[in-house]
Amino acid sequence: MGDKTSGRMAIVDLWKFIAAVMIMVHHLYVVAPVFENRDYPGYFSWIYVEFFFILTGYFTYRHFARKDKREDVFRSTLSYTWQKFKPFLPYTTIAITLQYLLSAPYGELIRGSFRKFLYSFANLPLELMLLGEAHTSDQRLVPIWFLSAMLLVFPIVALISQLKNKYLILMISGLYPLFYYGRVKLANRIWPDDLLRALAGLLLGVFLCVLTDMIREKKLIPQGKAATRLLTATEIVCMLLATLFIVRSDKSLWRVIILLFAVGICVMLSGRSLTSKLRSPVIAYLGKLSMPMFIWQWVTATGIKRLNQLIPLSTGARVAIYFIGTLLISALSYQLIEHVNKRKNHA
Repeated sequence: MGDKTSGRMAIVDLWKFIAAVMIMVHHLYVVAPVFENRDYPGYFSWIYVEFFFILTGYFTYRHFARKDKREDVFRSTLSYTWQKFKPFLPYTTIAITLQYLLSAPYGELIRGSFRKFLYSFANLPLELMLLGEAHTSDQRLVPIWFLSAMLLVFPIVALISQLKNKYLILMISGLYPLFYYGRVKLANRIWPDDLLRALAGLLLGVFLCVLTDMIREKKLIPQGKAATRLLTATEIVCMLLATLFIVRSDKSLWRVIILLFAVGICVMLSGRSLTSKLRSPVIAYLGKLSMPMFIWQWVTATGIKRLNQLIPLSTGARVAIYFIGTLLISALSYQLIEHVNKRKNHA
């Protein structure tokens, strides 16, 4: 967030947009009854959340690696955490509030149970602060678990990224994901597994960035056009192969998919792949819409269910409204919030 379009890597934005769309495919079970058995192609797309975790961890370490090491680590941790999550708050505040209003038990008001109706909003303040993962109750806007879990463990990742000994960072950020992915059943969704999952993904991103820096410093990657072509092919094959496994719902390969994500991201952000030269304002814009789409998709799906109660909709109509509606709402909210921010900056 906040990067200029000209300085963005279009390939990263492209995969962010693809990941957001694929996560929407995963949530089709909310949109129409035909998907409720959850065995359709692409249901396994929830694993694209790991792609976002790894990417965020990578950029977090890169940020602190370029900072003045004399700065107070706790102050810089709090400052960067606020800087990282502040842009999401306008979207989440509106979306969470609308989700509560759409899913509120209005039948309790008809029955005269005003207390039960109010009680349904009890967790709203906690979720608005993105602290829903701090307790064991289900969050009303389900996809927000991703941001909440990331916010709660992000300061730990930021502090580790600022350790003075690079080899210590490499050891911590490498061992924890290794133990976590080696022992757990991913997406168990039993508290506090979401927090541990977010920590593993973020630290894996840190590990990749540190490792890439070390390889670059020691000049271990061969130079020349042949090496560049090989790296480009490796990146493309890894990302496409991961997507193929996900679409086919090969759940037994989830560790392989995360490994493919890791290799793909590592090469993608190394600057040595031909894809790093890709620049496109359209793709950059779509990349910026990935997080609003992630936030708005559940609200759109809930709205479709409410609309279907008034006007019966076919499965095709529901799916079309779900994808097109989420994209339009994301674009409109992005433009509105950017307009408000620009006016504030010029005031």
